[in-house]
Amino acid sequence: MPEGDLQTRRRGELVWALRHWLAERPGAWVLNDINVYYAEGDSKVVVAPDVAVAFGVDVAAVEGRSTYKVWEAGAAPVFALEIASHTTYKRDLRAKPARFADLGVSEYWRLDPTGGDYLPAALAGERRRRGRWQTIPIDAGDDGALTGHSAALGLDLCWQPPKLRLYDPATGAWLPDPDDAYEARDAAEAARLAAEDRADAAEAELAALRRQLGQPPPA
Repeated sequence: MPEGDLQTRRRGELVWALRHWLAERPGAWVLNDINVYYAEGDSKVVVAPDVAVAFGVDVAAVEGRSTYKVWEAGAAPVFALEIASHTTYKRDLRAKPARFADLGVSEYWRLDPTGGDYLPAALAGERRRRGRWQTIPIDAGDDGALTGHSAALGLDLCWQPPKLRLYDPATGAWLPDPDDAYEARDAAEAARLAAEDRADAAEAELAALRRQLGQPPPA
């Protein structure tokens, strides 16, 4: 898969999962690769995280907008994640931490969808404490999986090559991703078609039995 497509797909999966998970939470907002302005009157003070989450948002002020202005939204994002590519990984490492600190982000995560071609690790996170970024512990599994906990979201971020999955420790369940939804949709469609086939077969069998008994078809 071309690099840009890979980055876009991983971002889309994450945004989809977060939006479904937060759909019923008032004031929650998921940002998908849009400019975030955080200094009213200065359009040069801007950053565009690949994925970000804010809480306590005035949804009516941001819904349908192609940009996110913190002073209108009423809240800055608390969570930001960048997905590395050949053209962005240096900024993700060098420039973005300071930008996100200025914005008020409390957690900054980085994902290398190639598994480590651009960044030292496929998954890394930092939490803002006492004015400094502190590394979030990442657990490595024998199968190559990497897991870190986001206190800002209350979720575990789990790199399970080639995907980043989200796990809710409060419910003990994985957040669904688009592939799960497609599989569920396909399974439901297959079940519907099978039920229709069974109904058609039963109707044909009943019609054949009526003919054998010389009974007229029902009116």
